[in-house]
Amino acid sequence: MQNQNSSKREIRELSDQLISQIAAGEVIERPASVVKELLENSIDAGANRIELRLEGGGIKRIVVVDNGHGISKEELPLALKRHATSKISNLFDLESVGSLGFRGEALASISSVSDLTLTSRTVGEKQAWTIDEGEIKPASGVQGTRIEVSDLFYKTPARRKFLKSEATELAHCMGVIERLAISHPDVEIVVIASGRTILSLPRSDHFDRMERMMPKSFIEAHRTVSVETTSVRLYGWVGLPMVAQPRANHQYFFVNGRFVRDKVLSHAIRQAYQDVLYGSNQPMYCLFLEIDPRQVDVNVHPTKIEVRFRESQAVHQFVFHAVEEAIAQSVVCESVREEFSQNDLEKNNVKCVTAPSYYQQKSSALVYQGVDQYLDFVSPKSAIVSDEGKNRVSIDSELDQQPQKTIAKQIPQPLGRAVGQVLGNFIIAENSSGVVLVDMHAAHERIIYERLKRSWDERGFVKQNLLIPYVFSVTATQMATYEENKNELSRLGLEVTAVSVNQLSLRAAPQILDQQIGDSGAELVRDVLDDIQKYGSSAILTEKRNEVLATMACHAAVRVNRVLTVAEMDAILRQMEETDRADQCNHGRPTWVEISAKELDSFFMRGR
Repeated sequence: MQNQNSSKREIRELSDQLISQIAAGEVIERPASVVKELLENSIDAGANRIELRLEGGGIKRIVVVDNGHGISKEELPLALKRHATSKISNLFDLESVGSLGFRGEALASISSVSDLTLTSRTVGEKQAWTIDEGEIKPASGVQGTRIEVSDLFYKTPARRKFLKSEATELAHCMGVIERLAISHPDVEIVVIASGRTILSLPRSDHFDRMERMMPKSFIEAHRTVSVETTSVRLYGWVGLPMVAQPRANHQYFFVNGRFVRDKVLSHAIRQAYQDVLYGSNQPMYCLFLEIDPRQVDVNVHPTKIEVRFRESQAVHQFVFHAVEEAIAQSVVCESVREEFSQNDLEKNNVKCVTAPSYYQQKSSALVYQGVDQYLDFVSPKSAIVSDEGKNRVSIDSELDQQPQKTIAKQIPQPLGRAVGQVLGNFIIAENSSGVVLVDMHAAHERIIYERLKRSWDERGFVKQNLLIPYVFSVTATQMATYEENKNELSRLGLEVTAVSVNQLSLRAAPQILDQQIGDSGAELVRDVLDDIQKYGSSAILTEKRNEVLATMACHAAVRVNRVLTVAEMDAILRQMEETDRADQCNHGRPTWVEISAKELDSFFMRGR
């Protein structure tokens, strides 16, 4: 049966009203879209105080009042026309946008799907003027602009059916308000919903505003990021892995003051957290990137929430290494730095290196990628400044190699003194605050993993022959993988030879693993061969390198039910205090917990 609608139809011009409503569909999705556009206009107008009133979750009524520059009487009709704006005038302006808005579509789109009344007064005018249904009338009002939007989508009832409940729409509005509040702390913001004040933010600085808007858990466990070069600047705060959440809430990234959801930036942050997050948990962060507007295209999406960087790979690496270094320092390392002065460290032959070493080591990679304008990023002058200061402490890894110094007695020991071992895997220690429980396998795994990464970055692996080669059986697939990837195994520090059609012999291992490899050498080689089969020979030495090193560290770490002496337990505690990311194992799980003396007393109802 022929479709009756398939007959030829005439090409006709659309009416201006229909064109406006189609355009509104790209810009105005729900009340939160209106709130976003109106607040951005107020901020672009120089307002330092904005009052927002919402009724029915913004569906019934939205009123925004600001104290900005205002709109003159002559310009009021233009303000409601599509593609009329004061923010850009030519292609050069479009390619270097510095304002939040620039298309001149917002007010026209809003008025095409609702009732909109605009009242404004500039500095030089004696009174305010209002425009309603195209008619300009005198009105009362102080300097600034007042915009009232009523009955959203009443002109397009089909779209109104897609709106959610008033409570849900209000929550979306608040999300938009909170993002703009964080990025513009110099603006006072008051929100009144259904006659009740639900948010009142006085003017402040970025940190105070962040403290008001972020969860308490984030405030108590975060690191400061501050990296600046001649081309780009990144600053803000990132949450420690211990306060990560199952959902991607409280993730704020701003580019030149504009909140964005960008795949390049979000991937860089996920990669920075890859070694410390458990499962699918999501980090919390509040970061600000300042970059030459000509290096970023904000004219990508109608809602302006997506951007495109001219040198996306360079920006990715910049953000990745900045965040990675900020969260690398563990809580126990932080305690050492805070309690031990730089002079004391030097007296005791404790090495201090400026963070991060990446800047000196990776310059050739960036040159190869052809990102000349970001070469200043790899300058040693660039430094990541965290809450703890500009220097990162690195204590010699083997305390027993320094008999001339009694460092362990002099340097603060936040993890305390080992007193025993329970359940085959937990070290019990006592510190000045109470009792510390350490998962010895998880902690040792992180220690070895960080050493492997550092050794690889600095010089590759130094191999050491094993006293007794380990002969073990492998599958046909593993043997084929070995035959094809002998060089890759050697680069990983594993000297392996075939002794029969289904047996291999491990003859040498990375020197860093030599004392711990034990009988797990066979499992180690099998798992590395499986990783090569899974990821590919080239990937295991590049983007999948860390996964392979984590496999090696897991096999080299002390095993559950291995009985340790008190000296061995203390050695693990001291090495944790020297190791980046020691608070989490390679899989993101915690490696230690502390029970305070007050908590211990409460178990026995002491002091009641």
